[in-house]
Amino acid sequence: MEDNNKKHNDIDALLTGIFKQPSLRELFDKRVHELNLSERDVRKMLKIEYRALNGIIDGTQKRADTTSFQKLATFLNMPTDEFIEIHASLTEKNFSDQNTPANTKRFIKEHFDLAVLRKAGFIDSITDFIEIEKRIVSFFGLTSIFEYKKRAFDTAFMSGIVTEKGAAKTSLSRDFWLTTAKSLAAKIDNPYQYDRKDLVAFFPQIRWFSTNEEFGLANVIKELLKIGITVIFQPRLSTLHLRGATFSVNNKPVIVLTDYKGFYATLWHCLIHELFHVLFDWEEINKDIYSYHISDDSEELLTINEKEVEADDFARKYLFSKEKMDEIRPFIYNQKYISEIARDNNVHPSIIHIYHAFDNSKTDRLVWMRAKRYMPDINRCVYHLTNPWNNSKSIDEIAHKLKLEIYN
Repeated sequence: MEDNNKKHNDIDALLTGIFKQPSLRELFDKRVHELNLSERDVRKMLKIEYRALNGIIDGTQKRADTTSFQKLATFLNMPTDEFIEIHASLTEKNFSDQNTPANTKRFIKEHFDLAVLRKAGFIDSITDFIEIEKRIVSFFGLTSIFEYKKRAFDTAFMSGIVTEKGAAKTSLSRDFWLTTAKSLAAKIDNPYQYDRKDLVAFFPQIRWFSTNEEFGLANVIKELLKIGITVIFQPRLSTLHLRGATFSVNNKPVIVLTDYKGFYATLWHCLIHELFHVLFDWEEINKDIYSYHISDDSEELLTINEKEVEADDFARKYLFSKEKMDEIRPFIYNQKYISEIARDNNVHPSIIHIYHAFDNSKTDRLVWMRAKRYMPDINRCVYHLTNPWNNSKSIDEIAHKLKLEIYN
């Protein structure tokens, strides 16, 4: 009997050794040894500080920037998603015994900009952490507030370049905004495969939809869904300068639009801008599930991304080119004439006015105010596309409603 027990113990030990997942520390130390490097050499090579590197490797740092994860995953010769999965499991194990009110409060403060969420109406108080926890858990369909950490990892937009005052807080709002969008897109679960040829064939028709102020955007979203592209409208959050985003869910493009600055015409410019990235940058965006294209007016970066300029130029040429604008500029405030020109070009007149404002904003400080007179109420266009932040519905409920009304 003793031999039998010993045999079973040996088998259990063997199986444990076979199926035991190596820790990041073990993988890291092994890799460092293989390359005959010191930890200092690795930190210098990857440009990651001592505390951040060890916090990630040992799972003692709950929050880190995406770039560090990608660098370390590359160094360890493993996919980024696998690296993050191991890290998430490690941190969950390290902090599993800390599910106390104090730690829940600390976690919420570390991962959410409560002032922004209260301003949006998503939460009612920034001090009632029991209710805040209930709201977040219910909204995302979590079993624990600490699960949000994994959702945020999956979204992977934890900016590591924080240079201006308040940028760290902005990063929290970006994480929340994008995590919500990605969760919603996953629930919508576009049943069609993306086909670039179909998008190219459909493209000439898109601008015409802008002429229907109330249902044009909803109708074009329905058509793009059949091409395998999910377009979501999501209200903005204060402090965010996002105009839109493009990312991959189940290897299909997802575009998120928002009401940045509240101009109807801007929605259409942003849609074409993001579709440019789907047309020409999709392989790059889709090659890594943690890759995002973000259209952001933030001034954190000192240089303008060349691709962004290219995408803006493309949208401008498609909707109403600078050459056309030069021809009609003397008559810009003759609304009857502008309406006729817009009809001839299959675009809404507000698109012409917004491009005129953009062209002359540096020399005419009132031009945006004048352009606003010709803007339709953006709420008529988007009210049936999403739910406001102050709605108590969960993402599951929002997705169900949208699938019945829009994504069918």
